[in-house]
Amino acid sequence: MLSGSIPRSLSRLTNLTTLDLSGNLLTGLIPPEFGDSLKLQGLYLGKNQLSGTIPERLGRLSSLVKLNFTSNKNLSGPVPTSFGNLKGLTHLDLSSNELSGVSFLQSLHR
Repeated sequence: MLSGSIPRSLSRLTNLTTLDLSGNLLTGLIPPEFGDSLKLQGLYLGKNQLSGTIPERLGRLSSLVKLNFTSNKNLSGPVPTSFGNLKGLTHLDLSSNELSGVSFLQSLHR
């Protein structure tokens, strides 16, 4: 099992299409630099102990198809409005967190 914070340097893996760090003991914040990983299609960070808010920059991941942040319990704040830009998203799981607001859904109707 992995523990500690997620290394920001993972965002420098420019050809990475899937990052699955789920089911570990990762703590701290989700690195906003992941929003620069434009080839990322799947981001799985569920079942950890991540905290703070979800970075707005993740809404730049235009190739993202699957996003799972379930069961972190310490993730809080609003779901980023930039998630409305994730038009290719087919799977979104934000359950079992302390997140609020789903205003990004309104932009999906445009």
